[in-house]
Amino acid sequence: MNEIQIRNLDLNLLLVFRVLMDEGSVNRAAEQLGRTPSAVSHALGRLRDQLGDPLLVRVGGIMQPSPRALALYQEIQPILARIERAVQPPAEFNPSKSTRIFKIAGPGLDIVATEVVRRMHREAPESGLAWQPLSKETMGQIVSGEIDIAFGNANFPLPAGLKAKALPPLKRYVFARHGHPASNDWTTESWMSWPHVVVRAPGATHGTVEERFDSLGLKRRIGLHAASWSGIGAVLNNTDMLGNFVALCLLGGAQGEDIQVFEPPEPLPDVSFRVMWKSELDGDPATRWLRNIVLATFDALIDEADRRLAASDIIKPR
Repeated sequence: MNEIQIRNLDLNLLLVFRVLMDEGSVNRAAEQLGRTPSAVSHALGRLRDQLGDPLLVRVGGIMQPSPRALALYQEIQPILARIERAVQPPAEFNPSKSTRIFKIAGPGLDIVATEVVRRMHREAPESGLAWQPLSKETMGQIVSGEIDIAFGNANFPLPAGLKAKALPPLKRYVFARHGHPASNDWTTESWMSWPHVVVRAPGATHGTVEERFDSLGLKRRIGLHAASWSGIGAVLNNTDMLGNFVALCLLGGAQGEDIQVFEPPEPLPDVSFRVMWKSELDGDPATRWLRNIVLATFDALIDEADRRLAASDIIKPR
């Protein structure tokens, strides 16, 4: 169909056609539409003329669709459904009465998940949260509506159909247990001589820290690959391993109480997080409420991490 035909096509004819396909009867379609049977028949006739196809033919008292009608129905049904949703006023959202299970995807940051749940239940005590790790399917799951919100590194282009709110860049530090031998001689050499803890999502192969070390010609030894941040503070407190993280990951919660902070002997790339959601849900009250909960959580945890950093005796490289 060319552009002129599309411009001249009456959308109401497609609405009548959809109901006729659903009902299989002019009389039942007329009842659904609040029109007379003759008006429905007239609309069908106009659409037949414009498309050059009989579309629906009465056979034994039943309206049988032509192949063109079946193909047209499959194409317009989801489009008309989206138009109907788009013109509806936003549904009201009352957190105190909501029993919705919200779905968030993000890295395994226990302190973030814990604080999000605490804030959610303070305002929406009957709501729930389903938390899942980031994966290569996450972006598609946001678009399809399987996930309400995701957050993660902003080191890749934002896919079409998504909107995002970027958080301020976060500086990486080096963390180890108090009394670590490296405290006495903190240099690039000692940084590389002790084993490192690496937190990397399943399927990830090379991170920005590795790329930075490669560019400096440095080679580190990996003592532990972990898929989430759970228990990393305990690992550092009970071993001689080092971790190159942003303060939020360790100082934002109780597990960072006994951790020593080091200034990296060589600058490491900042970490930029962003919160992502489906563009079509930008004005949705429930999604906006959840988004504000997540953003407020990050603000509070980053403030706490900054406060602890300011109170820390950060060891500078020699």
